[in-house]
Amino acid sequence: MKSEKRAPAKVNLFLRMAGRREDGYHLLFSCMQTLSIYDEIKIEVKPETETETRVLFASDCGFLTSDPKKNTAVAAAVRFLEKLAPERYTVSIDLKKNIPSQAGLGGGSSDAASVLLALDELFPGRVTREELEQIALSIGADVPYFLYGGTALCEGVGEIVTPMPALPGLPMLLMKPGRGVSTPACYRAFDEMGGAGISEEEKEVLVRGLQEQVPVKDRLLSASRAWTNDLQAPAIGSVPEIEDGIRLLQAGGAAFAAMSGSGSCVFGIFEDEERIDALTDSPDFLSLIEEGWWAEKVYTV
Repeated sequence: MKSEKRAPAKVNLFLRMAGRREDGYHLLFSCMQTLSIYDEIKIEVKPETETETRVLFASDCGFLTSDPKKNTAVAAAVRFLEKLAPERYTVSIDLKKNIPSQAGLGGGSSDAASVLLALDELFPGRVTREELEQIALSIGADVPYFLYGGTALCEGVGEIVTPMPALPGLPMLLMKPGRGVSTPACYRAFDEMGGAGISEEEKEVLVRGLQEQVPVKDRLLSASRAWTNDLQAPAIGSVPEIEDGIRLLQAGGAAFAAMSGSGSCVFGIFEDEERIDALTDSPDFLSLIEEGWWAEKVYTV
């Protein structure tokens, strides 16, 4: 049995802190949006009669290992196969990485979700949707969202996903400096800065903006006035060049520009792709590329 999946990247259109659980995990209030840049995953499943269940992994990305403690795609396969015991299988995963790591674009989480969705298709009805979502959450906070994709409000520690009216086809420029941001360190810095959590009134404003019944571009221009990322300031504290990218996007005519997730990737949403093309031809943009920045023009999907 074989399956092929494209695992999309995401950005957080906004990311707000909504308190902490007793176990210390931060509660989030965020809107995520999938993008037209994908990791490519091929999966093959064979019945196993001679050995125990195995997950084999290969990738064009040298730092990824087959250790499920360090590889979300492998962890997803291992935990799905546990639900099929005592049946035994060999699962081979081949991953081509296009989404940069330590960027806040959710590449690892998307890979895990895509493996779960592929195995769910290959073994229909063997794992319930609730079990699939539980496996996803056990791997990482963003993984449940990628079982849905599109435009979605994500709450709690990532387990509460509510699809929102879609925002498709918006041109976007992604930019990432050479350095990444440590997610745990970013959250610690936020706590040390004493940032205030989001209020119920602010939540209502954000949701109303997403649900407004107007054309997509008009909804973007209206709703984005209330968007912000609570982790942006602490991330800039460790990687100051993030701010350079945001300023460049704003100067280039982005309708909205911010950092995604815990960084270090920044994104600008534009009303038309001609503005992106003009920006990427500019001396300031080319200077950042020479300094080691990665950039990609994408669309919301």
